[in-house]
Amino acid sequence: MGFYFLVPLKDSKKPQFLRIAGKVFTISKQGRIVAKLENFVPRLGARVYDRNLRNLGVVVDVIGNVKSPYMVVKPFESKGLEKIIGDSLYVKD
Repeated sequence: MGFYFLVPLKDSKKPQFLRIAGKVFTISKQGRIVAKLENFVPRLGARVYDRNLRNLGVVVDVIGNVKSPYMVVKPFESKGLEKIIGDSLYVKD
């Protein structure tokens, strides 16, 4: 299951449902965000948001084993990514 939040997004005129995807585990050497998934696996290409509803990037891969998957996010900006380690990430469902 998982939690849903009805929130207004800057790139949408109508409120959208966001779902908690997981928590940021690390930033790779290539500048990708690696997050430990919780409860569900988002589709490739899904937009990813931080707790401030800032559009961080898109899901480009899901790695790891079935019981403990991680998602890889290609960020739109590489500045300040170290600050989000441990934060929850959200996807539009």
